[in-house]
Amino acid sequence: MNKKSLIPRMALQSIKKNSATYLPYMGICIFAVFTYFVFDLILNNNVMETIPRAGYALMLMSIGFWLLGVIMVPFLYYTNSFLIKRRKKELGLYSILGMEKKHIGMMMLVETGVIYVIVTAAAVGLGLLFSRLLFLLLLNLAKLPVRADFSFSPKALTDTLAFFGVVSGINLAANLFQVGKANPIELMSESKKGEREPRHILLWSAVGIAALGAGYKIAIEAEMNSMIFTDFFLAVLLVVAGTHFLFTSGSIALLRFLKKRKKFYYRAENFVTVSGMLYRMKKSAASLVNICIFGTMVIITAVCTVSMYLGIPSIQSFAYPYEMEIHFMDAAFTGKQEWLSRAEQTAADHNVTMEKRQYYSYVACPVEKQGNAFIPRSEQTQYQDMFQLYLMTLEEFNRLENTSYELSPGEIFIFSSGADFSAPGNREESQHVKFLNMDFSIRMELQECSVAKKAQDNNFGGIYLAVVENQETLAAICAEYGVDSAASGSFIVQLTPAGKEEDITSFVQQIEQLAAQTPGFASFQWYAERMMEQESMYGGLLFIGIFFGLIFLICLLVIMYYKQVTEGFEDQSSFEIMQKVGMSDSEVRSTIKKQILLVFFLPLAGAFCHTAAGTNMVVKLLGALNLFEPELITLSAVGVSAVFAVLYVFCYRLTAKTYYRIVRWR
Repeated sequence: MNKKSLIPRMALQSIKKNSATYLPYMGICIFAVFTYFVFDLILNNNVMETIPRAGYALMLMSIGFWLLGVIMVPFLYYTNSFLIKRRKKELGLYSILGMEKKHIGMMMLVETGVIYVIVTAAAVGLGLLFSRLLFLLLLNLAKLPVRADFSFSPKALTDTLAFFGVVSGINLAANLFQVGKANPIELMSESKKGEREPRHILLWSAVGIAALGAGYKIAIEAEMNSMIFTDFFLAVLLVVAGTHFLFTSGSIALLRFLKKRKKFYYRAENFVTVSGMLYRMKKSAASLVNICIFGTMVIITAVCTVSMYLGIPSIQSFAYPYEMEIHFMDAAFTGKQEWLSRAEQTAADHNVTMEKRQYYSYVACPVEKQGNAFIPRSEQTQYQDMFQLYLMTLEEFNRLENTSYELSPGEIFIFSSGADFSAPGNREESQHVKFLNMDFSIRMELQECSVAKKAQDNNFGGIYLAVVENQETLAAICAEYGVDSAASGSFIVQLTPAGKEEDITSFVQQIEQLAAQTPGFASFQWYAERMMEQESMYGGLLFIGIFFGLIFLICLLVIMYYKQVTEGFEDQSSFEIMQKVGMSDSEVRSTIKKQILLVFFLPLAGAFCHTAAGTNMVVKLLGALNLFEPELITLSAVGVSAVFAVLYVFCYRLTAKTYYRIVRWR
């Protein structure tokens, strides 16, 4: 048999013989390439350009497509490192038996080619089979019109083949480099080589605690302001660094402590577990760090996805409490009650009822808030300091709220759609409000108001409503800001119609015409289209969240599996010796259970701690999307964490069985 036929045969036999390590690698590759192909198919499908409101979904899919490559390329490289480490002993044996490195390289090239063909064929086949289903899922989640004419895109196929070709090329180059620089003896002993303990363990443990503490502090104290996204990335960086140092140095310090406890250490199952972990501490810590980080990513992604899905009604209710808003210039709008009666009659003519309705007059002044004072905006005003100051008379407020409040001269009611005006740490000063040269005492800070909904974290584009004694006081305050209250006053009508969709559409068209013909008409807003666009955006986020949650979960499971397999083969000879001198199967199982308790539940505990510390930041970030439901987000975090814990234990038990089958000696 010549070399040309021998090398491919050896490559195929090698893949078959090492199926325990190759199959999971090919599985994650198939999933990665399948996901990439489906995303690319959707992005390159012309039908998306013809679907109304599909712009948000396309934008989010483009972002997800880019993030997919950023995540999967390094992860596939990472999983490839498990393969080459497991193969080094075999490749060293080939070299000792006389096989030249160029022939080993050719064999590895053939193996890479075989894997490339299998992975791309399986991924593309699955993509063609399920892409239409996933496309319909995206349309359904995004509340977009369902279209069945989803076609194949040649560009998506070529992009996918090129993507995995680059990944395969990078992994092959790394493998050839590692094998090429090592001699046969080094390759044979690579898997048995221990790792040196890192120096300055206490110092790095302290650095890890400090970094983790700083990251937690930023996350727990985060506020919804212009720095929220900067704080988020800084907190993530600190937590990842802190987790790495703690697992790398802190775990060694813990193992050293256990080793010094003679009653604990000199027991068969504990001796093997602790000594084995010290033998490969750095590599084991790296795997545990990845498990912890990916576990946290799974939980946080699922929490955001679940919270967004359950919170869509709350988001829309906050952003659009009424579906229709009609603005009139108050001074030019006469016959208000007559117009409202005509609107009611128009609704009745179209078989539409008014689910909700209200109307009120006010004057708006764009202002900047500094302490307890409102000053005119300038070019230097920061976005988070910009507010709309609504001024309303007590008479109008009492009519709107159906109340009978009274005010004395120099007193006002105030309402904030965001954080309270009266700051807890500055109560005495904030009992007064200044409108430039005019100072008023706050009789009461309202916590509810029909003008706008309130959320403490609503710090952008907020509204302050000041209810003053009479029209004269209102005009005097407006004059401070150079606003003519008589000419700048607004009258707003807010409606939410109910009925059949076609009747509502007809009514909206008719009421818009009626408003446009009325003296003083300023603007007409029908928010149904915006609400549907919002649903499309959040549906696209949900679709991407589901995909990325699965990606992070699969990455986590692959790391767990490879860690068990790699350590199983490394521990095989140790357990073989132990069993030869009398260690029973039950003692082997007890040792494995000890390892689970000592090591593998640390990443789970770490993921829970990271999630608990990061929940506040998730609450603030989702507040940027108008989801002001901290209780819902907290309950989602608890529920997702519980489900993840059950899944984690189940998957670890499966991988632990693989470890036991490998180390068990017959």
